[in-house]
Amino acid sequence: MTSTAAASDEEPTFSVGQLSQVISRALKAAFGGTVWVRGEITGYFESQAGHVYFTLVEAGASAERNSDKLPVALFRNRRGAVDRALADSGMRMADGLEVRVAGEVGYYSPRSQAQLIMTAIDPRFTLGNLAAARENLLRTLAAELLLEKNGALEMPLVPLRVGLVTSDASAACADFLEGVANSGYAFDVTLCDARVQGDQAESTLVAALATLARRDLDVIAMVRGGGDRNDLLAFDTESVARAVANCRLPVVVGIGHETDDSVVDHVAHTSTKTPTACAAALVEMATGFDERLRRCSNSLRSVATAHLAQSGRRLDAVAAQVQRRAEARCIRARHGADGAARRLAESAKAAPRARAGLERATGAVIATARRRLNEARAAADSAAALVRSHDPQRVLARGFSVTRDGAGAVVRTVPAAGAELVTQTLAATIRSTVTASRPAPAQLRSEQHR
Repeated sequence: MTSTAAASDEEPTFSVGQLSQVISRALKAAFGGTVWVRGEITGYFESQAGHVYFTLVEAGASAERNSDKLPVALFRNRRGAVDRALADSGMRMADGLEVRVAGEVGYYSPRSQAQLIMTAIDPRFTLGNLAAARENLLRTLAAELLLEKNGALEMPLVPLRVGLVTSDASAACADFLEGVANSGYAFDVTLCDARVQGDQAESTLVAALATLARRDLDVIAMVRGGGDRNDLLAFDTESVARAVANCRLPVVVGIGHETDDSVVDHVAHTSTKTPTACAAALVEMATGFDERLRRCSNSLRSVATAHLAQSGRRLDAVAAQVQRRAEARCIRARHGADGAARRLAESAKAAPRARAGLERATGAVIATARRRLNEARAAADSAAALVRSHDPQRVLARGFSVTRDGAGAVVRTVPAAGAELVTQTLAATIRSTVTASRPAPAQLRSEQHR
């Protein structure tokens, strides 16, 4: 027991605070002051006191749970220099941004972890990486012929049915809507809300494009106001660029300010510099069509006026020709009427002689007609007497009879024995049955045939 206690007194023993100080001094001695570290920002947070805290991870590993991590702290007294460097390059720190930062490695004992006390940032590193990634994406899209695909779509002559992709509460949205509303044209805008910066920007922009592409629209406008360069990073992503390039409708974009240029600007049908300029581009299309209609109307009016004038001249010429021909015909008709009047006067002088001749001819015709009528009446009486002489009733009255067979036909041949006969006299109808018959004498048959 005594030996164990003595051994414990001889071995060094640190308190927690002493060990923390040893670790801190060891870290500072190991790195010898300021070090530069590159990585991707995740968990970015600004405290009410003005301090900034985030974690650096390996680029592209922010979603991995077991990736290497380094806590970073930027205190308020060092933040001014960092913010100025970022502002000069048009950037700000945010999650997902790959950075190269400088600082001193220290040990934060309350959490028992090593951390980087940030003192500076290298904006050129971030800009260079962003530019390289952007150029790689543009080369990939160009190789797949996607830079011209949306631009090859035919833009409607008057794109009044507009789908709008933007944040519904943003100044960009208000500027665009004001631009088309003040145009005087009947724009019909369908707004699809999307985040235009931050973690959700990429996915919501793609979803909004897909939603509007299913609508009955003429064109889709995608707008976002100005901001830091990393505020516009969503418009440099591959998924958004491909969604714009492959959209079935023409896409007109207005992203950022005059100097901003994103990958989306290269794949869209039409690229403008600002949301206001995007609205103005659509208004200009409607105005251009309106102007073309006005020019066509003026041209049609000029052509119609010229044709009317030419037709008027032709009509005047035809009218003059008709008038000349009508006057000539009137003169000929007047001459003809004068001749007819003379002939009528001459006919009036010859009328008494003609009347007397007509009366004589009329009397001759009447006399001839009476004579021929009497002759025809006499011939008709003779024919009637002849017809009456051959009347069967008169024949029967003279003592003759008519014999018919059972079918009603006149018997002209020798009937067979047993035949049923019907004999018609003037006074009676006699039915008989033939018991015997013989032919008539030859002389009688000869007379009958005559």
